[in-house]
Amino acid sequence: MKKIISIALIVSMFGILAQANGETGNIITYDKAKEVMLSNNRTLKSLAIEERKMFLNYNSIVQGTKNLKTDGVTFKFGGREFFFEYDDNTKLSLTLAKEYTPAELKYYWNKMIINKTITEKSLYLNMRDLYLGLMKSDKDYKLAQKKYQLAESKHRINKLKFEQGLITRQDLDESEYELLKAEKSVEEAKRNRENTVRSMNSILGADISTEYEEVIFDELKRNITLKPLEYYIEKALAERYEIKSIEEELRLKELKKGIIEKSKLFKKNYNIMEQYEDLELEIETLKVKMEKARFDIENDIKKAYIEIKNDLNTIESTTETIKMQKRNLDKMKQQYERGFISKIVLDEMEIGIEELENMKEYVIYSYNTKIMKLEEAAGLGPAYGKE
Repeated sequence: MKKIISIALIVSMFGILAQANGETGNIITYDKAKEVMLSNNRTLKSLAIEERKMFLNYNSIVQGTKNLKTDGVTFKFGGREFFFEYDDNTKLSLTLAKEYTPAELKYYWNKMIINKTITEKSLYLNMRDLYLGLMKSDKDYKLAQKKYQLAESKHRINKLKFEQGLITRQDLDESEYELLKAEKSVEEAKRNRENTVRSMNSILGADISTEYEEVIFDELKRNITLKPLEYYIEKALAERYEIKSIEEELRLKELKKGIIEKSKLFKKNYNIMEQYEDLELEIETLKVKMEKARFDIENDIKKAYIEIKNDLNTIESTTETIKMQKRNLDKMKQQYERGFISKIVLDEMEIGIEELENMKEYVIYSYNTKIMKLEEAAGLGPAYGKE
């Protein structure tokens, strides 16, 4: 029992010392965590370097081909000017190099920019889930401590009852078992919180031993509203990268197809016509792919919307349950003041309400996260649930 008493004493002394010193400790919020993670993330830094290299490559090709003559070359000899006309194969190759290759490289450069943007969004949307885990482990640990203190109070009273012959030895043993179980719950909750903190620090790129005295829930400050379903579907079909990418691929293939059609080799050269037919097949394949992408995206948005509406219903029902429980608590306080119930019964009710309020915060946080994910899924991406 000495070990059990020492835990409560340490917890109590820590609170007194922190209060006496006026220390608030290291406080973490989701927005603060997001800012630190994005500034430290190696993947984003690497993508930024690759994007810069791609731009330089694209710019080099643009500068190298902007004055390129595709029909022939002019040169001077013996004071006279001569024009050497290229053969049809060379003309086509140079035209593709001047008109198609820069457009293709620009597409890959833009693709890399968008990939970096989507990766960044995926990182901070994934971190929403990790932060929820951190917040939950923090609250679970605090609740476990309160439940331990309650179990300790109950056991202290039961010991007095046993000494007075009011309860049996079996009742006292059961009371001690509940106290030991509460102690174990505190230890488990503490380990879980420590593991979650380490995971968060790893994602943030912070020192693995960094501790947080407070894990803040500040979701009520966010101006997040759920718009009509049609808004998200229309926006997603206009902006999602899956569709934009196919549209750009189609534009490039149509450009290449047009260049071939203007060549004198068109309908005359077997290899060129083979390339042309391949392009036509690829264009038709991309159009089918486009229709499938549109169908999948619309379904993705609809499923997400239903999921969010369900969360909203949970928030509303939990709010009503908390209101009812608080009305019951007010009645119990009056009973306590009149001596009809013990302080322990009142404390149990308050802990139960705190658990409900925590659950409501988790659902609100999840609700906000899902709307954030839906907003991104209705833009460039990532797709809902695939970040």
